[in-house]
Amino acid sequence: MKHNCFSIRLRAARLMSGLSMAQLADRCRIGLTRQSISRYEQGAMTPKPPLLHALAEALAISTDYLMGHGVEIDRPMLRTGIGSGMGDEATEMISAQVAYWAEQYLAEEQRTGIAHTFVNEIAPVVVGTQDEALKAAQLLRKSWRCGEGPLPHLLRLMERKGIKILDTPLPKDVYGLSTWADAIHPLIIIDSRPEKTTVERLRFTACHELGHLILTIADGTEAAMTEKLCSKFASYFLFPPDTYIEEVGAHRNSITLAELADLRGVYGTSIAAMVHQAYDLGIIGREHYDWWYDEMIKKNPREEGWGQYDIAETIGREKRIKSIAEKSIPRTQ
Repeated sequence: MKHNCFSIRLRAARLMSGLSMAQLADRCRIGLTRQSISRYEQGAMTPKPPLLHALAEALAISTDYLMGHGVEIDRPMLRTGIGSGMGDEATEMISAQVAYWAEQYLAEEQRTGIAHTFVNEIAPVVVGTQDEALKAAQLLRKSWRCGEGPLPHLLRLMERKGIKILDTPLPKDVYGLSTWADAIHPLIIIDSRPEKTTVERLRFTACHELGHLILTIADGTEAAMTEKLCSKFASYFLFPPDTYIEEVGAHRNSITLAELADLRGVYGTSIAAMVHQAYDLGIIGREHYDWWYDEMIKKNPREEGWGQYDIAETIGREKRIKSIAEKSIPRTQ
């Protein structure tokens, strides 16, 4: 067992369980102290097998997880603010937290017999251009039977299609991330705290991360272009171009705030995203696009007072499975 791996995973599991070091020591009931837990998390020492099993039981996790085995998590893809990012240690901590959550989720699915198999129906579409990102978004809407209109309860839709979603606080300037568990279970992690994001940007982040999971990016595509293609995919999936043109017309000298505020309330897309998409589609020209960003969006980045999307985005599948797993069903002899 690598000391660093064990210490990171122990701390991740404790934090995900909402326990202090003292509370975890009390749960073990085997003579562990807060000081021992602290030394484990610092990597100063590792527990002997009986203590390792006690820690795993107290945290409702396998010893394989604590030893760096069990569910295998790919290195997460992050959606961050401009110029931000995370170091290796922070990324390892998030990976450990995601592994803890995923192992419990998958174990509960197995216990209840309600496992979900994800099928990527757009995998054959190779995406290297904006037009190919549009094609992928259109095909996914068709495969998921979404039609051409608004997508309410987007996160619930993703859950129904086999994507597992965790809503948890993320580091500053990290808005979402995506990865795979055991190379077959797609995972999206979001941070829905109101001080971190708006519901429209949360929806965009979820779709952007969905793009990272399911788009087959053309070989040789640079990281910056991959991010751009995932963002295009997200915009097109949330608000199909043909639908957008039907709403506002193919060519406009200008678009009003009242129009975009109304569409925000229907399609759950930020005004910034709609302005950008209007420019990409040739609906508005560069001059009006620049005016929107310089005079409006940069001065009100949270778009306060510009309409609102009233349909809450929630997740619920994991909670339902937990309720089934925890239900005591008496057996008849």
